[in-house]
Amino acid sequence: MTRSTRFSQSHAAAAGGVPPKRLERTVSWSDFRAAVRYDPANRLLVAVPAISAKRAEHPWLGEAVTLHARVGEAHVYRREYERGSVYWSERTGAHEAHGAIAERWQSVGGEASFLGLPTTDEQRIAGAVDEAGAATAGFAHFEGGSIFWSARHGAAIVHGMVRDIWALLGWERSALGMPVGDVRYDAETGVLSGCFEHGTIAWSPAGGHEIAITAPAASVDLDTSPGHGVLGRLHTDFAPRG
Repeated sequence: MTRSTRFSQSHAAAAGGVPPKRLERTVSWSDFRAAVRYDPANRLLVAVPAISAKRAEHPWLGEAVTLHARVGEAHVYRREYERGSVYWSERTGAHEAHGAIAERWQSVGGEASFLGLPTTDEQRIAGAVDEAGAATAGFAHFEGGSIFWSARHGAAIVHGMVRDIWALLGWERSALGMPVGDVRYDAETGVLSGCFEHGTIAWSPAGGHEIAITAPAASVDLDTSPGHGVLGRLHTDFAPRG
């Protein structure tokens, strides 16, 4: 299943106002002891210390307000703290989620959505701080996309080929700047489109990419002739990772 297909299904569910069903079970100390005694291969034995280690990296998360919980039917575990949560799975490791980025992620279904689990902690964008030194922009990557946040534009979801093209151009350091809204999928045309501070990116399997930059003195090589320029190397099955 492609990213755009996953998104269209999730978006349709969100539009209907029915959030994905989430199954959760609190993990007690008895569970942990039972895992040690009867099942040394139980992922809980890895999840608990990994979550604790991540909390130690970020003491600003505060004290725990819940026990460890298994989320859904897969081996995904979470613990909530005063100012955020830490999620762990074997495929992604342990990462924290907090603030406006976590709220936007949860609004589309959290780990049950097309975004999946976080694959990074929230990162500050270099130089984006106010007079008091507080961050004014940041981002976090997830299995199915990224969420970028700024005090000016709020939190926006960027995914699919729009995200891949934007990443190739240089993310928020490119001539396009920061996203100002979520990437949208048009089910009728198959077009993914994203709006940024200084332009737009649109992509579809049939039409390829279309980039419009409105900022003056744009420094992006837009020559799409074969063999020339960054964008000329993009094609319909282009899908960089990282």
